[in-house]
Amino acid sequence: MYLTREICGYDRETEWQVWSTSIDEESARALARFLDTEGDDDLLFVYDLEGEPLQAAARLVGFEIRPGLDYTLEASQGA
Repeated sequence: MYLTREICGYDRETEWQVWSTSIDEESARALARFLDTEGDDDLLFVYDLEGEPLQAAARLVGFEIRPGLDYTLEASQGA
């Protein structure tokens, strides 16, 4: 098994996930410098992205921030 990570966008009104994109390990580690990940060395928790962390994620992964969405960094297990 291995971990995959995604940047996810959730509609603020419905709270449904409406967008996601993969983020590679190197970029996830670079983004972690902007987040409070104390005690989560594997980046397993869900992290809210806003402000500078969201701007960094957009630069690292190459997406345009859409108004009306809340963004997160999430991990999941793959086979």
